[in-house]
Amino acid sequence: MTFDPPNRKTSATPFPEINVNAGALSLEEWDEPVAKKAAPAPSTTPPPQTQSPTPPSQQELTGHDIAYLNPKEFRNAHLGLEFYAPGSWREVKNSRSLHLLDAATGTKLEANGFAREGISIEKWVGMRLHIVDKEMPHFKQVAKPTVIKGENWGNRIQGIVAEYKGIQPGDTEESHLLICCMRTDSMLVSIAITAKASVFTIKRPVYNWIFSRSDMVMPAPAGAASAKSSAAASAGSRNEGGRSNTLADSVSSVQYASADGHDVGRLAIGQRLLILGILFYFVLAAWAKSMDFSSRVEILGLCCLGLMTIFSSLLGFFRMAGGFGWSAVKTLFMFILSFVPLVNIILMVSYNMKATARIKEDGYKVGFLGAREAIPDDNHDLRNIFLASLALTACLFAVSGKIIKPPKEEPVAEFSPPDNRYSISMPGTPIEQEAPAAEGVFNNHTYSVTSGKIQYAITSFDLAVRPADPTYFLDTIKAGMVGQGKGKISVVSENSIQVEGNAGRSVTLSAPGAVKKVDFFLVGKTVYIIEAGAPKDMANSPKIAAFFESFHTN
Repeated sequence: MTFDPPNRKTSATPFPEINVNAGALSLEEWDEPVAKKAAPAPSTTPPPQTQSPTPPSQQELTGHDIAYLNPKEFRNAHLGLEFYAPGSWREVKNSRSLHLLDAATGTKLEANGFAREGISIEKWVGMRLHIVDKEMPHFKQVAKPTVIKGENWGNRIQGIVAEYKGIQPGDTEESHLLICCMRTDSMLVSIAITAKASVFTIKRPVYNWIFSRSDMVMPAPAGAASAKSSAAASAGSRNEGGRSNTLADSVSSVQYASADGHDVGRLAIGQRLLILGILFYFVLAAWAKSMDFSSRVEILGLCCLGLMTIFSSLLGFFRMAGGFGWSAVKTLFMFILSFVPLVNIILMVSYNMKATARIKEDGYKVGFLGAREAIPDDNHDLRNIFLASLALTACLFAVSGKIIKPPKEEPVAEFSPPDNRYSISMPGTPIEQEAPAAEGVFNNHTYSVTSGKIQYAITSFDLAVRPADPTYFLDTIKAGMVGQGKGKISVVSENSIQVEGNAGRSVTLSAPGAVKKVDFFLVGKTVYIIEAGAPKDMANSPKIAAFFESFHTN
C-alpha cells in the first residue's frame, strides 16, 4: 500500500465539485506497477496477555497485527467490491451498499457506488466530496486529497483518500471521516469510515489497511447481485453463529449522485412516491363514490387515504426535485405549476420519463412501481407517510367525537293529515313537502321528518280512476322509484303485502351509503307510499319497523 505524504494542514481552497485539476492530486507515477504483497497467514497462537489490544499507530501493520484483527472478507456483488475488515465488525446486508459497525469503538463504515464509464478519478472525487460538503457541513476537510495504491490494484484501479473532522450533531467528542474514492473503467465506488478522534488516532493504520486490501471486480447484474448478496448474508450469519446484527445508523444519509449530478436514490424514491400517490388517488375516488357518508369510521378511513395521497404526492415531488438538483427557485416554480390543470400532467409525465432514463443509465430496472433496487434500504418515507396519516386520522377521530354531536332524537307521536284519512306514528312534527303536479292525480300530499339518522316520509294522493290492473300499476310505481336514482339505486328485496286487505308492495332499495324501505299500496282510488331511509347499518332498526306497523286508515 502506498500513500502520498499526507498534509495535515487544512486545504486553502475547497475541493472542486467537478473537473478537478489532475495536477493538484499528484497522479504522476500512477501507471507504475505496485509490487503485490503476500497475504499473511492468520496466526493460530493467541497474543500475549501483556500485548496492547490495539495495533500500534504506525504507517503499516505487521503480520502479527493483521492476524490479531482476525480479518474477515466482505463482498458486495452489486458494487463488485471486495475487501477485508476486522472480524469483530458486523455487517448490515444490502444489495446496493455495505454497512459495517465496530460495536466496541462505534466506528462505522459505508461502501457505496454505481456503474458509470468515462468518469475520471478527479471528477469522481469532486462529486463525492461535494456531497459531503453539502450534506454534512459539520465535517471540515483537514487534509489535501492524496493518492492511494492498493496491493492488487495495478493499473485497474485508481484511488484517492480525503480526510475530514468535526463534531457530529448530538455528539460532544470530535470525529474523523476518512473517504476513499475508487475508480475502474466501468465502476465508481466510495468507502467512508467514521470514528471518534480518540479511536481514529490509534486505529488509522487499520483503516489504511482496509483500503489497501480492497478490490473491485466486474459487478453482477441487479438480480444476480441481490441473490449473491442474500447468499453472502446467509453465509455470514452461519460464520457468526447465526446471530443477526443491525446497524443503528449508517455513516450518513447522503445518497450518491450519478455522474451528471443527479441523485439516483432520491429520484427513485420520488418516482415511487408519485406513482403511489396516483394509485391512492384512484382508489380514493372509487371509494368515495360508494362509501357511506353517514359512517364516521368510514369517513375517517377515507381521510386517512386522502392524507396518504397528499403526503405521497408532495414528498415525492420534493424528493424528485432534490434528485434532479433543482434550485430552490426552480423547485418553487415547478411546484406552483403542478397545480395548473393539464400543465401538471404534462410536467409529471415529462420528469417521470427523465427520472426513468437517469435511473436506467445507472443499471437499475424500472418497473410499474419504479426502481426498487435503486431505493436505499435506510429510506422509510412510505412507512413514515402511513404513520403520519394514521396519527392525524386518530386525532381527527378523537376530536370529531367531541365536536360532532349525534343527531337529536325527537319523541314519537301519532300524526294525521288535515283530512284525517290516515294515522301513523312519527317522531317530532312532520313538515309537508311541495308535491309536483301530475295529470290524473289529486290531493297529493307528502309529510316528512328526520330524527337522528333516519328520515321518515308518507305520501298520499287520489287517482281520477282506479287502475284496471293494480299489479301493473304497482310495478310502474316501483320502476319510477328506481329510475329516479339514474342507475345509482338498486332493488335489494321485493315482497307482495296486504294492508287492511288492500294489495301492495314492500321494496327495499339500496343507494350509495344508504338504504330505503318503501311500502306502497292502493286503497280504492287512493295511493299510499310510506318511506324510511337510513344508513345501511341501521336498515333493521326497530324504530323503522315500528313506523311501518303504526299505519292505519281512518
